[in-house]
Amino acid sequence: MTRARGSAGSVSREAEGREGHAVSREVLARMGRAAGFAAIGATTADPFPELVPRLRAYENRGRTGFEHAEIERRIDPKRWYPEAVSLIAVATPYLTEEGFHTARRHPRQGLHGAVTVYAYGADYHTVMAERARALVQLLEAHVGGRVGYRIAVDTAPLVDRRVAERAGIGWVGKNCMLFTPEHGSFVFLGTIAVDIAIEPTGPEQPSRCGTCTRCLDACPTGALLAPGVIDATRCLSYVTQMKGVIPREFRAAMGRRVWGCDTCQWACPENRDVSFAKDAAFLPEGELAYPELVEILQWSNRGFTARYGHTAAAWRGVRTWQRNALIALGNTRKAEAVPHIAPFLRHDRVELRISAAWALGRIGGLAASRHLTEALQEEEDPACREELELALREAARSDATRS
Repeated sequence: MTRARGSAGSVSREAEGREGHAVSREVLARMGRAAGFAAIGATTADPFPELVPRLRAYENRGRTGFEHAEIERRIDPKRWYPEAVSLIAVATPYLTEEGFHTARRHPRQGLHGAVTVYAYGADYHTVMAERARALVQLLEAHVGGRVGYRIAVDTAPLVDRRVAERAGIGWVGKNCMLFTPEHGSFVFLGTIAVDIAIEPTGPEQPSRCGTCTRCLDACPTGALLAPGVIDATRCLSYVTQMKGVIPREFRAAMGRRVWGCDTCQWACPENRDVSFAKDAAFLPEGELAYPELVEILQWSNRGFTARYGHTAAAWRGVRTWQRNALIALGNTRKAEAVPHIAPFLRHDRVELRISAAWALGRIGGLAASRHLTEALQEEEDPACREELELALREAARSDATRS
């Protein structure tokens, strides 16, 4: 979410006359706590030229499409908000004690999927934006006038992690995530650009990663190419949110994931013994952590929105969840899933037909092979036909191995 307001005018100029800063770091820290943030810092609105080589290398590997296409806009805050004088970095932890125990306790019975911890509760975009606006109100009360601002929670071209790093509230680990001393990497980040001068809160914190490479070793798809270097198009957090057909090379690696991936975070020693969030907004809700995969296949758009529309996992819509659920069912390799998967071989969405074919091929068995053969006789789309043929061969191999 973003919002801009008019200039602070004489207020900011008068404030700057008070030792050059409208707000001291101590006052900012108190305001951050009052607004509901666990960590807060500030830096200038100067550009981040040091990011250029990294962003160019990332672009050459292939952007995910979630980032802004222009590097210049990603490194210069004033291209985003021309009146910016200071940048405020804020962080909110989301790993509650209940969420921790829920995440580590996958149901052994039934056909359950898995959802990333950050999506257990309310949509963090909304929660963080509301708290950011509360912070701006505190700033206005402090300076005695209007403050111009713009808020971003995953919505600005800027690299939030680098803003937070320069503001001194954490460091970027080898898994490319920002870590805070108290809550590890289980934090949401936001940036608020303001047109008043706030005392910078650095210096930057040194990385604690040392020689550890557990996050790189644990990544299911090898998306972490080197310390601090990620091919985001291979990251399962992105893959589960991408449009269209999921590439074959990632399907088995998805396991039962239907939204997101926390593997590199759980593998990290810095995330052990972190302080839990005490925030009701992010408590696990119902069965969202481990939804019933067969139920997902039965959802309508309206039912999905009513159930999960208030979470951060709903923005891609029900078809993305159903595509992922089909793949997850394939990875269970349980024959009881076959009658629930088979109807999707004739769905009007290509990505659902392809996902269903792959899932049946992975499960194998006479029933799966029969459904695949019948669908192949009717299918006209070349990509779907290829998947059906591959699935039939995979089913045959699975049956031979079992026998």
